[in-house]
Amino acid sequence: MVRAVRFTMTCVLLIEDDEDLRFALAGVLTSAGYEVCEAEDGAAALREAERRRPDMVVTDIVMDGMEGIAVIMAAREKFGDIPIVAMSGNSRYLENCEKLGADAALLKPFSRETLLNLLRALLKGDKLTPQPS
Repeated sequence: MVRAVRFTMTCVLLIEDDEDLRFALAGVLTSAGYEVCEAEDGAAALREAERRRPDMVVTDIVMDGMEGIAVIMAAREKFGDIPIVAMSGNSRYLENCEKLGADAALLKPFSRETLLNLLRALLKGDKLTPQPS
């Protein structure tokens, strides 16, 4: 008897207002085997999260409209212990991310390897202290 095995890709909700950076990060994640759903701001991200139920959130902090901090708090309330990564080009914006619900923080720019290693660790259940690079 042959059993069908359903393989589901890990879905990462990527929230970044810079279109070029969002496109580049989505390419990195897709090439690493992740399914990526994208949003350009916090409000669009929450609508997408309701529709897709991602396995992980990677969000910029400073965006027009609903900023990343509000997204982190809303995602934590709606989805519980889903891994959340905050990213910003300014380390001051990342300092309080852990208190507000992020599992990790990335200071832009960061390497492909740094991003992918962090996501793998979080998906394995490793608890990390957010520390801007």
